[in-house]
Amino acid sequence: MLKIRTKLRIVAAIAACLAVITMITSCEKEDDEVDIKLLDTETSGLFHMRKFFYDEQNRIKEMWTYSGEQLMDKAIITYTGDDLTKLEFAYLDEGEFVAMDTRNFIKNGNTISYSMSVYVVEGEEEGSQNINCTITLNNDGFIEKHEGVLLGMSWVNNYTYINDNLIKWLSVTKGYGSEETRESNYTYGTYRSAYSGCNTPKWFMFYYFHQYASHNAVKKEELEYIDAMGIKTIGSIAYEYVFDSDRFPKKCTETINDEYEITEFKYKN
Repeated sequence: MLKIRTKLRIVAAIAACLAVITMITSCEKEDDEVDIKLLDTETSGLFHMRKFFYDEQNRIKEMWTYSGEQLMDKAIITYTGDDLTKLEFAYLDEGEFVAMDTRNFIKNGNTISYSMSVYVVEGEEEGSQNINCTITLNNDGFIEKHEGVLLGMSWVNNYTYINDNLIKWLSVTKGYGSEETRESNYTYGTYRSAYSGCNTPKWFMFYYFHQYASHNAVKKEELEYIDAMGIKTIGSIAYEYVFDSDRFPKKCTETINDEYEITEFKYKN
């Protein structure tokens, strides 16, 4: 799951704004649910692991991604009071810094504007690129729309929720005389998702983790893609879990076609 979702590298840092994902059906909160349960590590396959660090308010402040024993990138989150104001990625290759992705968030009511500056070191050369994006929040503080422009292309991503679960994600990308549409619809079980037990602002959790930030654990994703030629492709992803006594996932098997990936979750004590 870690490898599929956010194995962000240099080019992926730019592509992250175009990421397309999500949709879902949900369930009511159980009276005996644990509210705070902090994810410590998420491990996918044999080599990919993400480790989480939190502040005193149980908000994510750093995420480190490893491939085997090698640290690949660090995500550092800055808060100003109650607002999440900055996300920084430092990318490494064999321990050497190769790129920096910085996003500064400015919140004004239900609108968050941000710039994304990507700085890349390539041998003797250095380069940078700036991207401007806007996030619109609903009354619950969840992302309702995410839009921006990149290299002559524009995109608008729309999010629909039921009971704190993302049930639909619709993305339209336009540029160079063409248009592409992606749509994901999700269904959920009754147990919790691995990312639902912290106090990180929900808009950021859906921005970064998409459907996995929902209150409940996603069970199925149905996808539809229409390319610039009008050709439609459909598919689906199934998720099977092993849960702990607090109703949080310990293990997830994600299956698409005949291929699968296993992700294991460990939580703070």
